[in-house]
Amino acid sequence: MRPVLLVLVLLATAAVGCGEQERAEEPGRAAITGAWERAEDAPLSPREGAVLAHVGEEVVVVGGYAGEPCPPTADCAYETAPERDGAAYDLDSGAWRRIQDAPRPVPPWSSRAVVGGDLHVLVDGRLLVWRSAEDTWEELRVPGEASWGSLVADGRRLLLVSGSDERGRVPDRVLDTSTGVWSELPEDPFVPAYDRTIVPTDLGLVLTAKAIGPDGQPASPGLVQAAVLERRATTWRTLPPSDQLGGWRWSWSGTHLVDATLGGADGGEVNGFGRTIPYGGRLDPATGRWSRLPDAPPEDHADETGWHVDAVGGRLVATTGWVYDDARETWTRLLRPAGAPSEPGPAVWAGDVLVVHGGADWAGGDAPGDRTAADVWSTGLWTYRQP
Repeated sequence: MRPVLLVLVLLATAAVGCGEQERAEEPGRAAITGAWERAEDAPLSPREGAVLAHVGEEVVVVGGYAGEPCPPTADCAYETAPERDGAAYDLDSGAWRRIQDAPRPVPPWSSRAVVGGDLHVLVDGRLLVWRSAEDTWEELRVPGEASWGSLVADGRRLLLVSGSDERGRVPDRVLDTSTGVWSELPEDPFVPAYDRTIVPTDLGLVLTAKAIGPDGQPASPGLVQAAVLERRATTWRTLPPSDQLGGWRWSWSGTHLVDATLGGADGGEVNGFGRTIPYGGRLDPATGRWSRLPDAPPEDHADETGWHVDAVGGRLVATTGWVYDDARETWTRLLRPAGAPSEPGPAVWAGDVLVVHGGADWAGGDAPGDRTAADVWSTGLWTYRQP
């Protein structure tokens, strides 16, 4: 029986080697990996930081910067304006279609949110709205100051959330997309604060922020605070304090607010915290209970391997070479697909499918200052399905 067993083992090994790598062995951990597929390249020029969004049955790419690349360690000014063109990729058919150009250039990494079938993008204090059903753009004026804002979809409402009170308080605004009427959320209990985010949950809106002291300086350590504005409530309810330093990228899993940022900080030698405080963690807004990320991989190992895609989406979060599934409390290694650039571009979850557009590769070739957009940035599109 031994020869038969040996043949079976060799056949199984060969099958894995011919396709995607199915298992990555690591010290103290065996991580199952999902399957990547290379889609048809986007019909757009190579670019950095295009807006990527899941709208209906399509993934939409618009804007970004396609001029002279800026090396990773350099401080560069844009030589040309950002792009206005875009395209939509049908997840079912695998076909691309061009969409109408945006009414103004869309800078890299512009804040965006999807309400119904409409993509909203915040550009220079104005709201650009792409109506997917008509393939038309509309430009809306935003009341007040919007330079520090980020967009968040809450059902049929669009929230414009102020990121910081460091330049004075800016109210969080709400657009009723069915009527076009703007209003303001009630003032929160943490004014003044920075690193402000608002996440819609089944309970209501959850605000997270970090305190600014009476001297105008951030509190040390800058622990995440949270409050809930329940549905139909007019005042925020403050939750117990956390022991967490991150709070930059939250995902609502259905039971927890999840920040899957790995690692932590101890404050250094001069003003140390006396312990290492994690960046990431979870919050149950119904009970106010904070908890650690279950069985989180060590940050130092995650920095050495894996494709560092950044995308939040319900129970699934892609971060520093891993996918965290809050429903299963599992971590899946996210390996770089064959032919993909070393640095992934913008990413978005379309249900359980992770979509990555483009990316950068600075290795080899000419000196960084002599590289062109085509040398550095990719037009590729990759989809990943969680096992």
